Amino acid sequence: MITNHAPSNGTILQKAVRWTFSPKQIFNDVFRMSRSRSLYLLMLIAIQFGSFFLFFSHGRFSLQPDTTLIGFIGLFAGVTGIVSVVVCADGRITQYFWAILNNVSYIYVSFANHLYGEVYLNLYFFILEFVGIYEWMARNVATNDESDVVQVKELSRWGWVGLTILVLLGWLALGWFLTRVPLLSSTLDPHPWLDALSVVVQVFAQLLMVLRYGASQWLLWILGNVAEVTLWTINFNPIIIALWFAYLINSVYGYYMWTSKLQKESPATAGS
Repeated sequence: MITNHAPSNGTILQKAVRWTFSPKQIFNDVFRMSRSRSLYLLMLIAIQFGSFFLFFSHGRFSLQPDTTLIGFIGLFAGVTGIVSVVVCADGRITQYFWAILNNVSYIYVSFANHLYGEVYLNLYFFILEFVGIYEWMARNVATNDESDVVQVKELSRWGWVGLTILVLLGWLALGWFLTRVPLLSSTLDPHPWLDALSVVVQVFAQLLMVLRYGASQWLLWILGNVAEVTLWTINFNPIIIALWFAYLINSVYGYYMWTSKLQKESPATAGS
């Protein structure tokens, strides 16, 4: 008698890491998209490079590259972030490879601008990327799905009520914290409440993404992206503004894509 044993956590994790960091898979997910998706990705990346040449000083704009270290790191954060969210909207696990690169570079840019909520947020993202790598693959292994395309589900009405309460409480707590506590310096966050709102919304959006929730996570990303565009416009940085504007466009697309995926799932799968 042959007994089929479920894969161990270690086996699932190994497979997930292999998929996520496979050079072949990373290449395929980026360079073998449909023509329309490739043009969409190139458009968003072009926005990033265009913003790199937009310089603002003493109330005036000029066309010259920001050749400072933070300028180059900001550009790297922008490009890796764009690739990450586009691949994520397609439900591909290799988005975590690009997300990790984005987290590390974005932490540097945020710290240089004293936006400590953004630093905390991306430290949280960095840790949760590895949880997400496991969770995305674990579901596919459980259903014998050999692809790297994530299966999605959705929040209930009461789930939305609970989520709204948690977001409001988190916003108040983090806003209060940022008005009083600096990070490794004597400078406080210049925009604590707006920073706190964008951070808390994205904390829960990332958690929902890791747990494979579809439309609900993208609605939070849309709200968080609007807050980020506003924050970086006030704290003017053209590259990061362009990044979050591109994120906003992609979150609307992601909402459409993941809602379509959810509609294709059976009731039993969607609620699991």
